[in-house]
This record gives sequence, structure tokens and C-alpha cells, in this order.
Amino acid sequence: MSTPDIARTYGALLIGGGIAIMLSGVLFIQIIVYFRLYMEDSWLKKTMVLTVWFLDIAHSTFILYSLFDYLIIHFGDTARVDHIPWPIAMSIVVTAAQTFLAQCFFVQRIHNFSAKNWFLTVPVLVLVFLRLLAASVSTAEMIRLHRFSAFVRHYPGWVFTTGLSLSSASDIIITTLMCYFLRRLRRQIDVPSRMVHVIDSLTIWTLENGLLTCVTTTASLICWLTMRTNLVFLGLHFVIGKLYANSLLASLNTRKELRQLRAKIRAWGDLPVFSDEDFYTPRPVRRYRAARNLEVTVERTVEHTLEEPRLSLPQSVQSHYSPYSKVHLKRTPTVLEWQRASVYGV
Repeated sequence: MSTPDIARTYGALLIGGGIAIMLSGVLFIQIIVYFRLYMEDSWLKKTMVLTVWFLDIAHSTFILYSLFDYLIIHFGDTARVDHIPWPIAMSIVVTAAQTFLAQCFFVQRIHNFSAKNWFLTVPVLVLVFLRLLAASVSTAEMIRLHRFSAFVRHYPGWVFTTGLSLSSASDIIITTLMCYFLRRLRRQIDVPSRMVHVIDSLTIWTLENGLLTCVTTTASLICWLTMRTNLVFLGLHFVIGKLYANSLLASLNTRKELRQLRAKIRAWGDLPVFSDEDFYTPRPVRRYRAARNLEVTVERTVEHTLEEPRLSLPQSVQSHYSPYSKVHLKRTPTVLEWQRASVYGV
């Protein structure tokens, strides 16, 4: 890098870092949504989400520190372009760790989808682990060499190439397997229904999700192989980890909508890619002690009024009528006589 191209070195890092920070903000919103909707998730899923968030914060910190080192601390020093700051080296392994978590999550879904077929999922897990191992070696070599001009040599250049190639291959395999099982399930449905539309939507989403990360990783690999005199590959590499993290959180946050569709569509229970853990969150079991036999004695006092009050009527009225008399009398009292009896008590 004797004659560095500022636009394709510092410019590429600045654009890639800006896009990465923007995607980090999107991930933060998705994490807030996750903890608002799925607080009852298992501790394993919560730990995975928090780990992804921690890795994303570390990755963003490394990017910002590297840009500050290139553009502020060593402003105008074109020879600094060939130097590899340690945060740049650490961002490589952090990206690999984010990729590892996301791909393991999707491999676990494929494992459920294939009826626990270990012969199908173990090879994919091996590729994912080898990608993480290659990125770890690349980070160690970057820290040891401190120069891009030394890093692009046959070794350790082929290690970095292998890591990106394994990442792209894993994305292609995971996307292909998920689409295959979804299409196979679609063929099992004879009668057209809403289930067919749901499966088609899931297939399209899987293709878009897998192709986005695969295309970005492949583009970084191509730039690394064809343009080793600039840092365009590194600017694209900044974005890869953010895409994997957002892909993982988007898959977790769509479970509520899929759970609602599952309640509406009876055939949804036959979809093995989404297990009960994806749709149903078991509530913590509350244990209650057996209630002891209690004897309660209730005392109730009831008062009855046996005699109702009688009105005192005038003597002339009483001689002809009594309201409690069962004998039919010749004359009934007038209204005025009743009123006088009640007011004056005569």
C-alpha cells in the first residue's frame, strides 16, 4: 500500500462503519421489542439475545475506535492506512461470533424441521465452527503482523479467505435446506388454503434473509481476492455481523405473529420447523401447598317480629271496622278517618 487510495480505504471504512452503526440501532430496537413481547422465554434464549447484544456493542465500539484512530488521531497520515489497529483485528472475531450464534440458531431449526436428523445438521455445524476458528486465527495474525501488506500474503491470507468462504457456504446450505423442507411441506397440502400462503411467505422470507447475508459475505470475499490494495472488503465486513444479528432477532420477534396464525390454521401443527419452543412459552409452574381441612362454625342470630304495630282508630271506626278482623263489616272507614287516626293517634 505504497500509494493508498483514500477514497477506497478511509472512505470505504467510513461508509461501512456508518451503515454498521445504523444497523446497530435497528438491532437495539429489536431487542427492546423482544423483551417487551417475550419476557417469559427460557433463560437460554434470553442469554443468547443478551450475548448478541453484548457482541454488537463491542463490535460497534471497535469500529468507532478504529475510525477515530484513522481519521482523527492520525489525520493526514497516509502511511497509517497500512497499519492494522487492534480494534480492527478484534472486529473480525466478533463478527465471526455473531455469525456463529445466528447460524447455530437456524441449524437448530433445521434440526427440528428434519425430525432430529443429526446426519444432516452435524456437517453444517462443523462448517460453522470452522468459520469461527478461521476468524480467530485471522484476528491473532492481524494483531501479530500489524500490517495489511503482510496480512495479504499467502499465509495468513488463505485463512481469511477460508473463513469468508465457509460463511458463504454455510448460508447457502442453511437457506437451501430450510426452503427445501418448506416446499416439501407445501406439497403435502392438497387443498388450497391459507396455509399455502403462509408457507409461501415463509419461503420468500427465508430466501431474502439468507441471500442478504450470503451476498454481503460473498461481496466482501470478492473484494478481498480482487482488490487487496484497498479496504473495501473491510468496509463490507463491518456490515456482515450486524446483518446476522438483525436476522436472528427478526426470527425471534416474528414468533408472535406465527403463533397467532397457528391458532387460526389447524394444519399449522404439522409444521416441524417451528417447534413448540418457537410458538409457545411455558409459564412458570406455581406449586401450592395442599390446603388443610378447616372447620368453620358460623353462628347466626335471626330476630323475628311476631307482632306488627296496629293503628289506633277512633271508637266510632273501631265499632264498625277492624283492619285485622276477618268478619265482613257493614261499613269501611273513610280515607279522612284513616289519616286522623295515623296523625293524632286517637
